[in-house]
Amino acid sequence: MSATSVLYVDDETVDRVIGARHGALVLAKDDCDNCAAYETQIRRLHEEGQFGDLVIGKIVLTQPGCRDFKRANPWLGGVDFLPYTLLYASGEKVDEFAGSTGTYLLERAADVGFI
Repeated sequence: MSATSVLYVDDETVDRVIGARHGALVLAKDDCDNCAAYETQIRRLHEEGQFGDLVIGKIVLTQPGCRDFKRANPWLGGVDFLPYTLLYASGEKVDEFAGSTGTYLLERAADVGFI
């Protein structure tokens, strides 16, 4: 993955993020200005090398191809704010939070020892 990439994932590819040694999965929707701004900030920080080997992926919940993910995670119905970020360590969810800024993701990733 290039330093500027945020992987766009769906049911077929989400394990590339969840199964990574250190992964951050961003939940978003198409019509979400905050989601777009969050991604822009993440890309900038990634370009600066701030995230190290953290694999960052984005799943757009309003796009086709994420039905299995939504079924496997019924708690999504209670998520009130997007973007919402899940941090995974080799398949195990270790943190989750409503995203606000790319630097907040950086702080939370550091808090769990990812960077």
